[in-house]
Order: sequence, then C-alpha cells, then structure tokens
Amino acid sequence: MGLRLIGKSIKMAMRSRRRFIVFTLMYTVLMAWMASNFESFIYGDPATRTNQEILMLAISIVSTLILSILYAWIVINYRKREIATLKCIGYTNANIRTIIIGELMWVTLISFILVAEVLIHTTAAVTYFYSQPSNFPGLEDYSIKTRPLLSIWPIVITLAMFVVAQILGILVMYSKILKLRPIVALRILK
Repeated sequence: MGLRLIGKSIKMAMRSRRRFIVFTLMYTVLMAWMASNFESFIYGDPATRTNQEILMLAISIVSTLILSILYAWIVINYRKREIATLKCIGYTNANIRTIIIGELMWVTLISFILVAEVLIHTTAAVTYFYSQPSNFPGLEDYSIKTRPLLSIWPIVITLAMFVVAQILGILVMYSKILKLRPIVALRILK
C-alpha cells in the first residue's frame, strides 16, 4: 500500500507542472545556497568566523522552514477537492498524509539531484580544463584549482535539513487535512 501511495503522490506532483517546476527551482537554489553556507561554516576557520557567516546560515535555515511550510500549505489548499474525493472513496487521514509527504519529498529529491548534478558536472569541467597541458602561467597548482565547489558533508546536512523542514511543514498543515470533510468533494469550489 505504501509504494502505491508514493507512486500516486509522484503522479499528483507531476500533474501540477507549474507549481512543481517553480518549487523545484526554488528548492534547488535554496539548497545550493544553504550547502554553501554550511561549507563555509564547517570548513572555515572558527577564529576568523564572522557574524555575517552565522547570520547567512541562520537565514538560509529559517527560509527553508518558511518555504517548506508555505509549500505544504499550497499543496493542501490546492488539493482540497482531491483530498476530499480520496476520503470519499475510503482513504484514511494517514494515507492522505503519506501522499502529501510523498509529493513534498519528491520535490526535495529532485532538487537534491539537480544540485548534485550541477556540482558534479562543474567539478568535472574544471578538472578537465585544468588537466590540459598549457603554456599559461599559474596553472601548475592543479590540485588546489580543481577542488570541488562543495564537499559532500554540507550537501548531506542540507538534504537532512530539507527533509526535516518538509516533515515540519506537513505536521503544521496536518490539522487542515484532519478537518477536511468528504462533503467538500461534492460542492463546487469557487
């Protein structure tokens, strides 16, 4: 039952193309920005760490939480009729919660894959460029110039933060799912 619900949630997410694309792009940019902030916070020198670095990390974490709650709210508000219809045909609140969580996690996963792909291809392109024999001065220090843009741990921490933020977003909006009555599916929404 769980895999069928996850498959249904992916189909529902892909059906709303504009919202899916917009939030995937917003999550991708926010994920890259947060991973960059984590990179400078984790691998930076604690003695020279500025308040601006800490502030940027805090802003990226808070904006992730706000965007996750906003996206959960938008999904639930735009899917009222579908949720009510699913309740009419026998879906439980837990099933509907699984569908909504699956849709939110699908956007997060696609955003993570986009960030990882861009980082992998950028690192490969830079490594290829600097590995070519050239007569340009200053290209002798190959290992420093071909360092990846971001290390793996800031990206993993960022993914974990996004998953937690998505779960918090759905928990905040779960009361709205519980209150939605099946009769809403029979009314014409204006």
